[in-house]
Amino acid sequence: MTWPFENDTSAIVKKLAKRSLASEKRRNLMVVIAVALAAFLISFAAILSVSVAQIQRNQAADTYEAVFTGVEASDVAALKDLPEFARVGEYYLLGQEHSEQGYNASYVYCDSDMIYIARSQMELVKGELPERENEVAVSEYFLSSYGSNAGIGETVRLDTESFHGDYTVTGILSNVGEKEGNTCAIAVSKAALTRWAGFDPAGYRAYVHFQNDEQLNQEIMTACCREIAARYGLPHAGMNSSYFAYASKSIDFASAGGIAALVLIGGYVVIQSIFRISIQDKIQSYGQLRTIGATSKQIRRVVKRESRRLGSIGILLGVLLGVAGGLLLFPKGFHGLYYGAAVLLTVLICWFMVTISVRRPVKIAAGISPLEAVRFSAGQERIRSRKKPIKLNPVSMGLANFRRDRKKAASIAASLSLGGILLLIVSSVVLTRSPEQAARLYFPDGDYKIYLSSEQPEEEIMAAGNPLNDGLRQEILSVDGVTDVLVTRQALHAKFGSSAGTEAGMCDALTDENRQEVEAALISGAMPADAHSVLLAASYQKHLAEMDVGAAMELSLGQKTVTVTISGLLDPVRGTSNGHGALALDSVALFAPEELFRELHPEIENFDYSWSIVSDPKKAERVEAGLQEILSSRSNLGLDTIGTHIAYEKMQSGLIFGGLQALSWLIFLFGVVNLINTTLSNQMSRKRENSILRSVGLTGKQLCRMNICEGLCYAAFAALAVLLIGLPIAVVVCREVSRQSFAGEIVPYQFPILEMGLFLLVLFGLEFLLSAWTVSRQRKQSLVEQMRAVE
Repeated sequence: MTWPFENDTSAIVKKLAKRSLASEKRRNLMVVIAVALAAFLISFAAILSVSVAQIQRNQAADTYEAVFTGVEASDVAALKDLPEFARVGEYYLLGQEHSEQGYNASYVYCDSDMIYIARSQMELVKGELPERENEVAVSEYFLSSYGSNAGIGETVRLDTESFHGDYTVTGILSNVGEKEGNTCAIAVSKAALTRWAGFDPAGYRAYVHFQNDEQLNQEIMTACCREIAARYGLPHAGMNSSYFAYASKSIDFASAGGIAALVLIGGYVVIQSIFRISIQDKIQSYGQLRTIGATSKQIRRVVKRESRRLGSIGILLGVLLGVAGGLLLFPKGFHGLYYGAAVLLTVLICWFMVTISVRRPVKIAAGISPLEAVRFSAGQERIRSRKKPIKLNPVSMGLANFRRDRKKAASIAASLSLGGILLLIVSSVVLTRSPEQAARLYFPDGDYKIYLSSEQPEEEIMAAGNPLNDGLRQEILSVDGVTDVLVTRQALHAKFGSSAGTEAGMCDALTDENRQEVEAALISGAMPADAHSVLLAASYQKHLAEMDVGAAMELSLGQKTVTVTISGLLDPVRGTSNGHGALALDSVALFAPEELFRELHPEIENFDYSWSIVSDPKKAERVEAGLQEILSSRSNLGLDTIGTHIAYEKMQSGLIFGGLQALSWLIFLFGVVNLINTTLSNQMSRKRENSILRSVGLTGKQLCRMNICEGLCYAAFAALAVLLIGLPIAVVVCREVSRQSFAGEIVPYQFPILEMGLFLLVLFGLEFLLSAWTVSRQRKQSLVEQMRAVE
């Protein structure tokens, strides 16, 4: 602000700042790069959080809130006429059948409403759904791999047990995860469904989407579905918990906040160092301005104006790159309002970072007196007093150069070590929670599991004669390489809950064999004392708070319901990780005593749900091929392998930890920018000093050694800081990750030799390259030209 009686010097300040910017192109580039890098990291992290939440919200929006299972076609038609529902999808899953060509055919029937509801999983990309018995809609993967690239209206051949012959293609589907599982989705017509040998008139599912769903909550929708089920005599509806979780999910900026904190630290150190070096190089210019009448306030305004100009350019570039990266990777996650909030947050954080970074350099520039400016010479910083003289050689002179400005040395070492510390921690966690160890939690006995996998309820399969019987056991034991077959689970699918809501999941039998293992996973309450007491997974209690220790709830195993008491809560991760498939969707939800299973289903003799196959690892290929052959003729059994879980864990680790490792390398770039700026500044400020040394006998080779020695000091101190600070933190973090991931077991710490070796190679290699490059630049000028240079 300019007072009425004060001269307005803003035009002069503006010209001085413009001239200073024009003369400091190297500094300008370094500052812009540092700010742009910071803005990119913050904006990309914020937009990543926004995009993921928006994609999940889009997947849930306008899909379904509840599903009625086990209804007839007439019931679906009645639901379609209800005014409460905006859309009702009709669906029937016929199941999977193995094809003679080697793929697994997943047959379904669905109407157009269902296709729209399930569009995030299965989408009709072209054509129409089949109507006649000899018509099908098939997936793109099927057509390209097994259908001779046939198009709509052309004929494809199916060779499974239930559907065998030529069929006309009416539509093309896009289905998630087909290629990975070699499973082809095939939609059949209702005419084909009703003529199917395994057709059950009460086997339909009705997926319902409410009118005015944004004005209704889960409790109201649950009560409405319960009232409709009672009115029409339908089974209780299962509520889509994912819908309510995603539809009401708020944007989580916690991860973006953590990244912003790291970026603030790195950016502050680097930008302050760059401006501080720049001001030291131009300190005599500021002193001359003070001599001819410039005030401290005007000097301060000049430097601030430069920082604002460079900061604005860097922020703009970084935000544009961050937004472009988000749109490129997550085009379906765009949301104008949330993107705007992410950009605004980035601008505020980066502007704050630039403002606080230049406070100290501005104070130095404004506080210099004309006399001090004349005496000051960049590159001639005061070296601290020594008790005894040192012997001059390239090494001692390099060490002296490193110690001559300890604040600058500390700044460079800190900026270089920050990324290294983060890289050490993340890489250590990756080694601790390896995909092989995480997958082994599901396979403690062997590398293969055989389990019931059918759309038909488990109790019906078991009552008709459980396929997991002695005959199958003998077939498996006859496979070359199989040494034993162990019963790992006895379970039935269950529905459980109270008047506040219901859930569904697998109920495992509590037996003498698994009692000790289950008791180790208990986190509150006690083990069941009678046949009508159960243990519930703690994750379900979080959704329904009233389902706590001591509470009563309704438990349905098949068509039979009984009232039970929750005697305890358990953590299913602790020693009871027993789901199948990469996602382990059938992991245990609750444990009930074996007596309760016998009480509700006396007609079932064998409750085996899953077997573990113990085999010789050296004969893995033979074992897997033999198991595949045995199961090829049994459509109600599935094979789960440790390789499937390892591949999934690797994918998850790549997404999570790979991103963190990339972040650590990007933060390391802050230190690289700081190092390059310092090296180039030293080249300019010490040009005359080095030329004098060369004139009195210092050879070019010795000068190169001196510069390399100084540079290696920066690298050595950064590496030492990474070990002294990062290693203890990494050990503590890895112990906690190990305890959480492996049911309290502490995995011995492993040092990430490969990642840290690469980090040290880049760090020390960069120092050698920069030192050699600066010396080669100086050799191109004669000693006289260098001594004439104005500092």
